[in-house]
Amino acid sequence: MMELPNTGTNGRIADLITGYLFNELNDSELKELEKWINSAAENKMIFESVLDASSLEKQGRIYASINVNSALIKAKQHLKFVKHPEINTDRKVKQLWTRIAAVASLFLICTIGLYYLNKTGLADTSALLVKQNEIKAGSNNATLTLGNGKKIILSTAVNGKLAHDAGVVITKAADGMLVYEISAHNRQDNLQTNTLSTEKGEQYQVRLPDGTKVWLNAASSLKYPSSFSQTKERRVELNGEAYFEVAKDKAHPFVVSTAQQSIEVLGTHFNVNSYIDEEITKTTLLEGAVKINGSVLLKPGEEAVLAKSGSLAIHSVDTENAVAWKNGLFIFEDETLKTAMNKIARWYNVEIQYQDDNLKLLTVGGSISRFDKVSEVLNFFGKAGNIQFDIKGRTIIISSKK
Repeated sequence: MMELPNTGTNGRIADLITGYLFNELNDSELKELEKWINSAAENKMIFESVLDASSLEKQGRIYASINVNSALIKAKQHLKFVKHPEINTDRKVKQLWTRIAAVASLFLICTIGLYYLNKTGLADTSALLVKQNEIKAGSNNATLTLGNGKKIILSTAVNGKLAHDAGVVITKAADGMLVYEISAHNRQDNLQTNTLSTEKGEQYQVRLPDGTKVWLNAASSLKYPSSFSQTKERRVELNGEAYFEVAKDKAHPFVVSTAQQSIEVLGTHFNVNSYIDEEITKTTLLEGAVKINGSVLLKPGEEAVLAKSGSLAIHSVDTENAVAWKNGLFIFEDETLKTAMNKIARWYNVEIQYQDDNLKLLTVGGSISRFDKVSEVLNFFGKAGNIQFDIKGRTIIISSKK
């Protein structure tokens, strides 16, 4: 059984692997990661396994039965990670759950160990899903629609300048982020509305003209002007889910409009979940302060839950759960199977069918990587309840276990 390197080294490697997964490494960091990978065959195996656990199965290797939550807890204890005030402002200091997820992957490979079995002995009695129609996780992609109607598919767009709109230069950065910058010859006479939209199975990041960063989840859209410089407020329209890190500007409040609410901020970090097909809209505050519909003030660590009936409730929550999607995780905390499967459907671009509507009311809990193939996520659910899954094309059929 392989041993993990010392805590400091392991934490650094976890950061580098996480940065690689999220396209956040600079040239120096990429070289550092490449050096570690090439320094030992075991390191290369660990790296490849974190990226694609199925590579081990193809070589006739499988994991022992793994409790993902246990691995995450062990990783957290191993890191002894303490959040500092600057965690939300320093790019190189990862969010807690992102870092734990990367180290947990190393634990799954290193401390649990690999079991080498012959292909003839691969019958796994705990397997809950036949992987005949495997479906991969989503990826970074989106469509940018300019004010003149021109559409740009960002996954195929070359890095660099994409467009120039009334003195605003729109570029695709090396890390994949969409960036708006005001040029020296900015004009205000023809500013137009841009729309960044994701389909099912897509997510993307954008830095708006004022410096605000937005992470857009799957099946979502964000509308915004190409510049805020001549507006009294910085207003954007959201459909779906997004995480915001708002640039501070006391003179120009930042406003997020959804189908049911308006969120006003001066400079803060928060997540908004406002899908049309969900019964509620959630606004979760991580830092700063926001005002809901002009009256309700949220404090850090609180979540506003707005029902379609108009009733609004405020709860204290674990904010890491709300932004788990941004950090590469699914975290389910005693939520209905229907709500959980809605998240799966958006990220894996699949349809869901229930053989019995009562199954929608089952509650599920736990956490697992968003980068796993769909069969691994479904097996994770299946082990926790009396349910089974079948995949037909891009449809997941859910039924009671026979």
